[in-house]
Amino acid sequence: MSTHPEQWTRWVEKACTALDLDPADVDIDLVHELSKNVSHEVTRPLAPVSSYLLGIAVGRRLERGEPVDAAAQREIADRVPLTD
Repeated sequence: MSTHPEQWTRWVEKACTALDLDPADVDIDLVHELSKNVSHEVTRPLAPVSSYLLGIAVGRRLERGEPVDAAAQREIADRVPLTD
């Protein structure tokens, strides 16, 4: 169940269209949770970096033919360190 504002969904759909991506592949809540946790537990400037790293990790899994379903994305996000 999504917990984000509808505006976020509209923006992600627009960004995905511009980048030729499938919006269904974007778990807004997971990315937001990860960046929030890094912002609070590590430092705010690294929040967007954590989102970028999640994207790279998902892309690498795709390249290797590994699953990138919701569970796999959660597993990747959970491995991001929340300490410096």
